[in-house]
Amino acid sequence: MIKTKCPASCGELFQGYINGSNKLISYPINLFSHVTLEEGYSTKDKYPKVYKGIEKTFKYFKYGSKKDIGLKINISSDIPRGKGMASSTADLAATILATVKYLGKEIKEEEIAKICTEVEPTDSIIFSQLTLFDYIKGDYIKKYKGSLGCRVLCLEGKGFIDTVSFHKALSKSGSNGRLEDYNKALEYIEKGLDSQDMISIGKGATLSAFINQKYLYKKKLHSLNSLALKCGAYGLNIAHSGTVIGILYKEKSFDKESFLFQLNNIISFNNYSRIMDYEIISGGPKFIE
Repeated sequence: MIKTKCPASCGELFQGYINGSNKLISYPINLFSHVTLEEGYSTKDKYPKVYKGIEKTFKYFKYGSKKDIGLKINISSDIPRGKGMASSTADLAATILATVKYLGKEIKEEEIAKICTEVEPTDSIIFSQLTLFDYIKGDYIKKYKGSLGCRVLCLEGKGFIDTVSFHKALSKSGSNGRLEDYNKALEYIEKGLDSQDMISIGKGATLSAFINQKYLYKKKLHSLNSLALKCGAYGLNIAHSGTVIGILYKEKSFDKESFLFQLNNIISFNNYSRIMDYEIISGGPKFIE
């Protein structure tokens, strides 16, 4: 029996059209998908997407695809589905790592990312570091040395988004004349990561969120950002293809109690189902002892 896990994301710091294709920077949080792989009765009907990942992994290492029929997968995940929190990517990445172990091989995170993109659009929580990633083709990877020295307050929206359909529509739209805005947002984030300046990172993430309003509108986003800044947060980020909004903050400088109290005057809980507080962690699928 092989056990692995992979973290979720609270949306993306950035998503947009850069250098000829759509790219994103996800960030991982302490919320996980746990995968168990063992020999036994196939669970393909229950987990068709992850079995595609298994088949792609067998093919990558030049094994016949028939062997995977005798593998049983079980997934235990705390990650909400259809919210833009990388639930499918976490399932896939953890499954691929378990499959590689089963085959007695080793694999780099870049290779896992490439296999994942052969199945579906993929979040960059696969990488241990914050990474700008071509989430469709998997052929552009830029890693950053900096990290996010903060926490995130996650507002989980109601409803579900078909992220695969959303990404298909977005890829057809290209830049839609927003190249300057995309570049500016990414510049803020990259400068912030280079100098560990969370104010700059917050500006970039917030700008990226506002740009995305044209594609997937989130109610009261400007009011939420104003309140977050007023209470000492660095800004906000969103799931560009989902329903969550993240408030980026440090405990010592953010008045969370005041924010939550005033939040009731801004948003309707007909639109948002719950608020969760998460630690921002390093990414990548890992083995569980």
